[in-house]
Amino acid sequence: MNTARRARRTLAFAAVAAALAACAPGSRYPARPAPETLPQGSPLASQTLGEGDAWLRHYVMSGAADSAVEMLHGRGAPRDPLVRHLQLAVALHQAGKYEESNQALAWADDEAERRYTQSLSQTAAALLVNDASIAYLPPTAERAMVPYYRMLNHLALGQAEGAAVEARRAGAFFARLRDAGAADPCAGEGLVQYVAGLSFGRAGAHNDALVSFRQAERAFDECEGAAAPPDLGEWLYRSAVRTGVPQVADSAAARYRLSTAAADSAAGELVVLVEHGWVAHRGHADIHVPIFAEEADSLAEGDPEALANVLIHTAVNLADQAQWGEAWEENALQQVADALDGAYIMKLSWPVYRLESCSAPDVRLVVGGQAVDAPVTGDLSAAMLTRWEQARRAALMRMVVRGAGKFMLTRAVEAKGEKQGGEAVGWILGRLSNLASNQMERADTRSWSLLPDRVSVARMTLAPGEHPVRIEVTRADGEPVWVDLGTVTVRAGETLVLNRRVWGSEMGDLAARSPEMRQHLAQRRAAPTDTASAARAPGAAAIQDAGAKSAAPVEVATQP
Repeated sequence: MNTARRARRTLAFAAVAAALAACAPGSRYPARPAPETLPQGSPLASQTLGEGDAWLRHYVMSGAADSAVEMLHGRGAPRDPLVRHLQLAVALHQAGKYEESNQALAWADDEAERRYTQSLSQTAAALLVNDASIAYLPPTAERAMVPYYRMLNHLALGQAEGAAVEARRAGAFFARLRDAGAADPCAGEGLVQYVAGLSFGRAGAHNDALVSFRQAERAFDECEGAAAPPDLGEWLYRSAVRTGVPQVADSAAARYRLSTAAADSAAGELVVLVEHGWVAHRGHADIHVPIFAEEADSLAEGDPEALANVLIHTAVNLADQAQWGEAWEENALQQVADALDGAYIMKLSWPVYRLESCSAPDVRLVVGGQAVDAPVTGDLSAAMLTRWEQARRAALMRMVVRGAGKFMLTRAVEAKGEKQGGEAVGWILGRLSNLASNQMERADTRSWSLLPDRVSVARMTLAPGEHPVRIEVTRADGEPVWVDLGTVTVRAGETLVLNRRVWGSEMGDLAARSPEMRQHLAQRRAAPTDTASAARAPGAAAIQDAGAKSAAPVEVATQP
């Protein structure tokens, strides 16, 4: 190696090291505990969660929601104010501060609406810098959870009319999506419309309740593999009877095989929404595609063959990463060697959904000596995965266009450096420009990460009075864990709605949540002799003895 080239590389290493040191951020979070001291499934043991999200989940999961609130008001808060308010709303809800939670949700709802009207103007920033440089736009599944929590906050405060107002807003939101051709029934619509129906019923608005329950039924029917709450048919029937629509009542009774006997007006209803663990979060995956010196020169001259070679490089790297980054480790030393030999290193970075849900395979609602299963009716992680699968093609196009633009900028910087200071100066400036452009290339890993993975629904008809309520959570090893909801007061003719977050030990398998897999599982579970009736749940869940053995937990593949 000649002296000039050796000096050039030494200077380049020093410049790169200085640039990296300047970019190193100071920590805004406490030091993580030693891994061996953390319990199984602890968010602080995650290798894919961002530091802030890991600490927020840790505080909420350990019953220290007030610490999560404090963090969201301090240095550890997300930079984007919309993400911060969404996270704050859940932390406040978990802390029992329902009024403050609704204030955060109201701000987030207004801000999300404003951002959607301005989203087109942000396309240029995403193409020039990275997808994380633009204002965060919550996907439909996240926006649907805003009215969900606003309704639950009002119900927890005993404000039935307030919950009904939020239910109307939820209906208007989904109606706007349908009118715009952007409806996605798998993005939480069925669950939210079901809660809206309960909220209307609690306020005595039975006409509106009937509309919401019918919309919930439509959404569950249109989302393949989704399971409606077991009592949806009975709520449809009761609402139709109360509003004097016998055709709808008779139809619901026939479809759900319901008894048409009058409901016991002396009894009350308890509905518990059981929220499981954590929604799938966004990690990141990167590849580095070398554009060698000869290809770079040809690209600068507009050579189509050179462009084809670069695209082949990209395709091979993506193929090696098993369709967008599950298990492929790049050789960092080879990247450095290629760069020092004059190659331009084009970095591509995109989000990858990871499921570290700490979900429970089976839960039951237990009241006194009775128990009822709580089947899953809302799968937020599946909704997030579906949305990302639909957005992949557009994300790849943005990455490639952005990478090409940064390459052209680096070549311009290098050429100007050569003209003003000679070949060595141009080479160094080109490498530093390449490094800077790759430092800016980041996946957009922002999300409302405090949402639950899935939501189960359990309902029980009870005599008026006080009742001790518990949730039985079955762990992966089959052992039950009891979550005490305290003593609740049930009144005749009224419906009490509660929600509680629980954690299990399952990490989950996000691949099994894809639309194709859900459809396959739905077909496999349907009875071959009566697929139509198998798609419908009976109107009321069977009451079991609390001492009966729980159903065997579902085996779920653990993601590495």
